[in-house]
Amino acid sequence: MIKIVLILVVSSLALMAFDGKKAYKQCAMCHGKKGEKVAMKSSPKLNALSQDQLVISIKALLDGSSSVSSKYLGLHKKKLKKVQLEDVKSFAEYISGLK
Repeated sequence: MIKIVLILVVSSLALMAFDGKKAYKQCAMCHGKKGEKVAMKSSPKLNALSQDQLVISIKALLDGSSSVSSKYLGLHKKKLKKVQLEDVKSFAEYISGLK
């Protein structure tokens, strides 16, 4: 019985795991498949940023403290709506791996 419960718990955790590839599809339209584009003629290429820089930038977009214009901040928040604060490090790691 305990083995069955453990299997169910582990399986449900795997299903709830953050999918950086799926989340990045919302970003690729402007930033490119590999993060190689300068989006809106103003952002840095994502593939040129370190993982730490990406974490800082993504958190700032999520909490609204980013220096991007309010027009683009709203767009980013909409695109990142499925990214939670606890997912930011995993998301930054995924983006860093696009190089």
